[in-house]
Amino acid sequence: MHSALRPLKWFLNNGLQGLPDSEKSKRYAFNVILLIGLATALGYAAFYAIYDVEGLRAGWLGSLICAAILIVTPTIASFSLRLAVCVSVAMGISVFVFMTYHMGAATGLYLFLLGFIIGVFIVNGRDNLLDTVLTWIAATVAMVISVLYFQEPSGAAQVDGQFQQIVLVGVVIGLSAIQAAGVLVLSTRVARAEAALAAEYERSEGLLRNLLPDVIATRLKASPGEVIADDLSDVTILFADIVGFTQRAASKAPKDLIEFLNDIFTSFDELTEKYGMEKIKTIGDAYMVGAGILVPRKDHAQIAANMALEMLALMDRRREQTGEHVGLRIGLHSGPAVSGVIGTKKVFFDIWGDTVNTASRMESGGAEDRIQVSRATKERLGAAYVFQEKPIYNVKGKGPMQTYWLVSRER
Repeated sequence: MHSALRPLKWFLNNGLQGLPDSEKSKRYAFNVILLIGLATALGYAAFYAIYDVEGLRAGWLGSLICAAILIVTPTIASFSLRLAVCVSVAMGISVFVFMTYHMGAATGLYLFLLGFIIGVFIVNGRDNLLDTVLTWIAATVAMVISVLYFQEPSGAAQVDGQFQQIVLVGVVIGLSAIQAAGVLVLSTRVARAEAALAAEYERSEGLLRNLLPDVIATRLKASPGEVIADDLSDVTILFADIVGFTQRAASKAPKDLIEFLNDIFTSFDELTEKYGMEKIKTIGDAYMVGAGILVPRKDHAQIAANMALEMLALMDRRREQTGEHVGLRIGLHSGPAVSGVIGTKKVFFDIWGDTVNTASRMESGGAEDRIQVSRATKERLGAAYVFQEKPIYNVKGKGPMQTYWLVSRER
């Protein structure tokens, strides 16, 4: 069974290799239409050979010539689909006008030219519109000539009304097959296009939601021209930085370095999800998240502190598992800020303000495997956490500040 279908599969897939999807769809549609034409030509050749009517040799030979041309047409299409379409149309118009002249318009053979119009529209689509229009004009003129001037058989063949009716039935069957194939090809092409669009939409949606928070992405899609800028009355910003990363980067291969960063930041991403934080961005080996940014919440300092403590615990576990020491500095600060989306290409969501700058200073002025918090954050955390007071020191850009080490949560 499979071996019997092999020539059929070869014919339908002939010339499709290496083509882009859009061209492959056209070629496949063309091959389907050619296959129906080939089956029709061979069927008529057999009918003319069997039917005992004098003078049908021309019809028999004409059908075989059509079949032979149709067999080699896919090869022509492998060099030029446009040339193959033109050859098919020219052959079809010549053959069916001649056959109508020979056997009379009552056979309906000229109606097969409708199939050529349908086929060219399916294959070309909106491409090569001039060729499609010219095909429609030529086929229409040929059909009008056939109806007006070839009503009676030429006399070369002894055909009667019964013979003409049998041929007409074959025409109806062949045309219905061509129409069905056309609808199937078009519906398949539409379904594939819709599936490709849906897949591309899902991909773009996924990329958008990776670049922007869901709430912001929804606002951007609802109002593409809207300037997104929000005043945040009270949030907590967390900065984390890998200690000694510059030296580590100099000693690692690029692939190993990226895998190292990806492993750590992926773990941080999971914690961000767990604690309901919002990832803002990574800057080299620095990781920035915020709490209370998209949806105001009173416990923003608590969830940021809890995440910071678990980040240090995670690095301890990693050290035990891998034997590799990776130090982490973390800084927290709470206060008002502004968030928004900037850019028209590679747009990204960001947050600005003194709160962000101070949180960054808490991290950069901190110590390895410690969490430095400002007085503002300590006051929001309250007595549920254990702190170690630090000596007042000059924070870059801020002046003297009282800061604290966040040690743990109260048990």
